[in-house]
Amino acid sequence: MSQPPAHRPAPSTLDAAPAPVSGEHLARRAVTPWRLPVSRPIVDALAIAAAMLISGLAAGTGPSVWHAVFAVSAVGVMAARGAYDRRLEDSVTVLVARHVLASAVIATMITVTGRAVIEGRATSADDFVVLCFVSTVLLAAVRVIGNAHDKRRYARDAASSRALLVGPRDLTARLALRLRQRSQVGLTAVGYLDDVHPEEIAVASDGRMGLPVLGRTSDLRRIAQQHRVDALVVAGDEAPHNEERLGRLIATAHEMHLTVFVVPRVHASVNSRTRRHRLGTLTIDELRPVDPRSRAFRAKYALDRVIGTVSLVVLSPLLLTLALLVGLSSRGPILYRQRRVGLDGQEFDILKFRSMRVAPEQAAAWSPADGLAPGGVEGEDRRTALGRFLRRSNLDELPQLINIARGEMCLVGPRPERPEFVQRFRRELAHYDARHRVKAGLTGWAQVHGLRGQTSIAERAEWDNYYIENWSFALDLAIIVRTLKTLVQTSE
Repeated sequence: MSQPPAHRPAPSTLDAAPAPVSGEHLARRAVTPWRLPVSRPIVDALAIAAAMLISGLAAGTGPSVWHAVFAVSAVGVMAARGAYDRRLEDSVTVLVARHVLASAVIATMITVTGRAVIEGRATSADDFVVLCFVSTVLLAAVRVIGNAHDKRRYARDAASSRALLVGPRDLTARLALRLRQRSQVGLTAVGYLDDVHPEEIAVASDGRMGLPVLGRTSDLRRIAQQHRVDALVVAGDEAPHNEERLGRLIATAHEMHLTVFVVPRVHASVNSRTRRHRLGTLTIDELRPVDPRSRAFRAKYALDRVIGTVSLVVLSPLLLTLALLVGLSSRGPILYRQRRVGLDGQEFDILKFRSMRVAPEQAAAWSPADGLAPGGVEGEDRRTALGRFLRRSNLDELPQLINIARGEMCLVGPRPERPEFVQRFRRELAHYDARHRVKAGLTGWAQVHGLRGQTSIAERAEWDNYYIENWSFALDLAIIVRTLKTLVQTSE
């Protein structure tokens, strides 16, 4: 092992820990979660070349140098747009929506323009459409197949990529939960290092995801050897003015060939717009917040109203049929109205097809358990036979297209909540109200991640605020695709 640089801080209790006795006690391999395989750009290039060949044959022309130009351009654009770095995308749907289509269009434009300038021969509009369509379809197919393969491989290798967690209790508990939920990342948390609560070091578990506190940060060398650890995940620090101690901890981890991941202290403010800069030897992150009043959001809302209106017209036969069936299923109104809270805390009546028998006037009030959101069957199950079908298929939500056409809601956004629960949750969760920066949605980022019905309200608010901070039209498209996929699966 190479000697540390001369300017390294003086040895401390942490640095004085015994060194590994042999190379086999170092990390066994570099851990590279979130990184796509090196072969992926090559596979993409082959898929793009195949698309060019297919489009060339369809146009009656053979392969040419422009096929290579298109392939290189498309892969280059995808690399520039971050398609080979999954720092933010944990979904192939997001990856396809955000990168594949744009890369195919840009690469086609480069190829067509270059051919026109150099050869003086323009490509027809039909060729342009074929190029975009075929390359997008093939790239999307490659992504879906590759993502499924990666998930299986990472899940298989997860047990051999072991990580220690360091940081505040709440944040490290969430880290452990997320690593367990997303085996495709390829990391398994084995325990915590904790200097703030030394009295818990000797106990079997501290209750955080059932993982033990294995020791202090000064015990890193011993613990990493004993538990054959490959990575260290540092999530800030509970005590102030500990940058030097964390720096020594990370330096020791690097000496042991451990891969180190660091969660930013202001992780909730880091989004897809964040840019990293250098100021001499200092690293500075430029945090660019989302602007819900921007032209992009106004365009989103206008587009949603158009789509909502057109959908009402197109789906009117289905809506009328369902309305007739609801009216015949039991006594009561066809549409169920309920007050909800939307943009800027404004209240509106959300519309659904009635799926339950009308409640008696003396019905007892219902409230969700602590920490859970309302939803699903609340109290007595009064669903009709038709209502069970409507809820299972989510067809009871279709009247919300009227809310969208009115401008009260949009297609994608945080699901709206009842005023009484909003008052309760804003007292319990510091950042709950942040979800009201945008219009409520028919579907949302929390819903496609399984947070429907009586699930954790803190988790739901976290996902909703993540969606707002990282919003884009591509993310909306990905959520819609995942929603349709979920609807198909639940209706089977």
